[in-house]
Amino acid sequence: MKKEAEKVCDSSLVEGALSVFSILNHGSRKIECVYLRQDVDESDRKISALIRKCQKANVPITRRDEKFFADKAIGITHGGVLAAVGDRSMQAPEALLKKKNGFFVYLCGMEDPYNFGYAIRSLYAAGVDGIFVTPRNWLSAAGISVRASAGATEKIPFAVAEDNEQFCLLAKKQGYRVVAADENDATPHTKADLRRPLILIIGGEKRGIPSHVLSVCHEKVVIAYGRAADHSLSAAAAAAVLGFEVLRQNPISEVVRCMHY
Repeated sequence: MKKEAEKVCDSSLVEGALSVFSILNHGSRKIECVYLRQDVDESDRKISALIRKCQKANVPITRRDEKFFADKAIGITHGGVLAAVGDRSMQAPEALLKKKNGFFVYLCGMEDPYNFGYAIRSLYAAGVDGIFVTPRNWLSAAGISVRASAGATEKIPFAVAEDNEQFCLLAKKQGYRVVAADENDATPHTKADLRRPLILIIGGEKRGIPSHVLSVCHEKVVIAYGRAADHSLSAAAAAAVLGFEVLRQNPISEVVRCMHY
């Protein structure tokens, strides 16, 4: 457990071909090197496509043995592909908020990298235009966040909100409606006004959203359950429910799911 925890806290290795493709396709991080396990078949369609991508981007590829992967990887589903990467590129909050009629989510204090990744995976599918995070976030735990998000962490813009209250005030000044997920004095999610332009704030499961942030929001929203239940949804599940409610209230003309390398 200690070894796994150490890997999680400082993981500059992303795992799996899908994660590496996402970074290569979107230029979200610098890739120092891609590692292929010695027994990986280069004739495999996915692997051959990855090799071509790396060669085109001048990313070095190195073969390593099973022990290297066992020592370095967090999971076992990497398929014999790892990549050493740098920090996630970030934008300025002001730059993101220039988007007209946008939908952004502020993940305010998520405590778990898996939840962080799963939340972004769902929000990306729901059409979010970008993610705001606190200075302490899980983008540095690339080995988990990239894979848990199915590469979505690399496909959308990110910005750090250094001061959460000032960020909310800035968003409001730019014409955004700021809505927080909270249980107290809140509107059921299907009845809340979640039309664009919108900032949706989702807190961590333990600490939630700070009161000083809640005080400057336009509205608070709570997820309506189908039965009486005394437990909360995970932050990732809440992000999925609310993200797709935003999509429902702001329908788009075309919905496509595709996979390409």
